[in-house]
Amino acid sequence: MSTRNTPVPGRDPGGRNEGQVGPAAAAPSGLGAACGAAGSGFGRFWYADRIMAQGSLRAESIRAGLTCRRLASRIDVVGSVTSGNDVAWQHVDAGADDGLVVFAEHQTAGRGRFGRTWESPHGASVLCSVVILGDPDELDGASLGLMCAIAACDAIRSASGVSAEIRWPNDLVVKRRKVGGVLVESRTTRGGRHAFVVGVGINCLQHAVHFPPAWRDRATSLDMESPDPIDRTEVCRSFLQELDRWLAGPLPYSPDVIREAWCRRAVGLGEPIRLRQAGKDYVGVVVDLDPTAALVVQLDQGARMLFDAESTTVVEP
Repeated sequence: MSTRNTPVPGRDPGGRNEGQVGPAAAAPSGLGAACGAAGSGFGRFWYADRIMAQGSLRAESIRAGLTCRRLASRIDVVGSVTSGNDVAWQHVDAGADDGLVVFAEHQTAGRGRFGRTWESPHGASVLCSVVILGDPDELDGASLGLMCAIAACDAIRSASGVSAEIRWPNDLVVKRRKVGGVLVESRTTRGGRHAFVVGVGINCLQHAVHFPPAWRDRATSLDMESPDPIDRTEVCRSFLQELDRWLAGPLPYSPDVIREAWCRRAVGLGEPIRLRQAGKDYVGVVVDLDPTAALVVQLDQGARMLFDAESTTVVEP
């Protein structure tokens, strides 16, 4: 097992300030807007005190006490990078082993679904990317996304005492406010290996002043929700441990096992929803989650329809 704090491949050459929101993030959407910018004045002074008190993430501290059987064969902590997933893919291209983990302190071009760009102020979040190499007959992206959301939800509860829930398809929420998200990317490598990189972002130390005004009533952080101090290292450790519980076992899992675990942690079942697919809006009530991870919606027009996460987005009210 190796743990290291690593020089940063993919460091942003543009020299933007930590927490600065670039042009791509000007129109808030998804987790990007939830992460927001550190701003200036009170917000930046508050961060300086918080980060000095807690310190930066350290690979050896995250590794201490882990009992993972598949994940964390190597843990890298990097500083400011374009994207933690980009760094993970660089390692995959270089022949990285299954279970490699990258934690980034800051991303200048982090991404969510549909190519949305987002950032988190330096040292404010847990930004984790995990390399999974596997047989496509044993693990697919949709099931992996559900398992990661379940693991992140349970890790939040374990590390902070905050009751997090999952909102389809990839949001982590507390009291209906977004606290994090999951992104699964996959490709076949030049060596013919089937690889996934799982990206997970969890807001930890932000306060309302650090979110864009349009998102202050829709985003939150663990520090805002917990009566106790938030230890980012413990959040990192808990997430790896929870995800390993799923991935170290015999695969594939029955789709019903994953679906039932997801539904027990889900918010929104039985509630109205507006979805957009192929440029068309659909309005109805959420009925269930299909074993393929598609959302089952009873449309207002009377039909029942499945919506897959790859082509569908939730339209915020």
